[in-house]
Amino acid sequence: MLKTHSIKIFFFVIFLLVSNLALAQKAYTISEIPDPKKNGGGWVSNPDGILGADDVSQINSTISDFESKTNVQVAVVIVNNFDQDKEDFDFAYELFNTWGIGQKTSNNGLLLFIAKDRRKYRFITGTGTEGILPDVKLKHIAEQNLLPAFRQNDFGTGIINTINAIGVIILNPENKSELNQFFTQQNDNSDLERVWIPVFVIALAFFGIFKIVNKQAKKTVNLKAKGNTDYEKTIISGCAGLLMFIFVSIFAMVFFNGFGLFDRVKLVHTPFIVYGILGTGLFFRYLFHISTLRKTHNDDKNFFNAVTDFNKKNFWLIIFSPLILITLINYLFKRGKNIDRFKPILDSKNQEMIRLDRDVNVEGKPFLSGGQRAEEVAKTYDYDIWESADHKEHIIKQWPAEEYNSYTECPKCSFRTYKLNKQVTVTAATYSREGQAKLINECSCCKNVEFIKWITLAMLVESKSSSGSSSSRSSSSSSSSSWGGGRSSGGGTGGSW
Repeated sequence: MLKTHSIKIFFFVIFLLVSNLALAQKAYTISEIPDPKKNGGGWVSNPDGILGADDVSQINSTISDFESKTNVQVAVVIVNNFDQDKEDFDFAYELFNTWGIGQKTSNNGLLLFIAKDRRKYRFITGTGTEGILPDVKLKHIAEQNLLPAFRQNDFGTGIINTINAIGVIILNPENKSELNQFFTQQNDNSDLERVWIPVFVIALAFFGIFKIVNKQAKKTVNLKAKGNTDYEKTIISGCAGLLMFIFVSIFAMVFFNGFGLFDRVKLVHTPFIVYGILGTGLFFRYLFHISTLRKTHNDDKNFFNAVTDFNKKNFWLIIFSPLILITLINYLFKRGKNIDRFKPILDSKNQEMIRLDRDVNVEGKPFLSGGQRAEEVAKTYDYDIWESADHKEHIIKQWPAEEYNSYTECPKCSFRTYKLNKQVTVTAATYSREGQAKLINECSCCKNVEFIKWITLAMLVESKSSSGSSSSRSSSSSSSSSWGGGRSSGGGTGGSW
């Protein structure tokens, strides 16, 4: 009987040890972390009792002082362990946004998360506190105050010293001007004067500018030439680049939090952003108008004159879109290279000859041959035709054009209209089968074609949009009414001891 009683006691002791061990090793999920604002209105969550009551009281008092003087909200969470499936950053980041630490309109929150058993600490900053508490500074504070005490298992002292060091920065009067741009004390009138009125003025100014440019563009809608110009290629490339930038930016924001760059954009930057967007739009509108002039004037001299006239009237556009200055400089360089080209030449009687207006005689008949005209169409050469006043003499001048290097002389007709390595699709690729194309050399003048080889076109692949990501941040995180509803973009630092 005594033996049986001893066995029962033994198993009861084992049960208590296992139960205590399981309790000590409890790994908290986000929802299981006690929210201090809902449990007494403090700032410290200490569910495992790692901190003493006096330490918790002192930390709460210090943080309350911060909040009353600066509006910054600081939360301290210390547990033995947390969800084994999460890293400390992911867990702390999600906890920050779930609670909504900091004010909603300023995101001026800070979380210090500590996992004793894993020997991990992690700071998470709101987007409004990153300016005065950058990652490097927080790392330095932790190394000077947090880690030395933690290595001695003195968690209360480590946290108190760390909070005090952070307080020195937050309460520093020199940081007041930087902090003020984040705090919710900003009144609506201040935002109206500093942000929305300038935005309205900028938008109104650009509206008037676009009206002026569009009005002038109506005079050149009757196009006489077809095909894409260099300016249109620039527009297409620029728009493609802009779309790519937008795509990459969205991708970076969704999956990498914009690498911390986009989160530094504040409301006060809005006028500059609007100016940049509208200025870029004006630049492309300017290029489109120049492209219209290029299409309208088949004659290069008339084109240069039209652009010069437009630029003289609208040089002030560079104030609203500095990018236009690049195009202006490039245009002046091109016009300078063509000054000698349009100087009158002399006939056999030493009389100035008259240059044929190619806007009037587009085909250059009867002076240009079919091959020469084909070169003009291919944009490998421009031909200037000079005729004597008595129409008995004429001289043809040849000038390399913008596509000169894209063609070579045809071995059959000898005109520079021979396109090398031209890929012609025979069977388009689909999502179910490969396609086929042929690589050829082709002359646009005499239609001479030289076959090189067949090319297999890869089968199309459907783009699979990511339906979600473990690192995706939901904007619908529930933040209690006790916290301010702040957000973090993932700023902060962490480490081990």
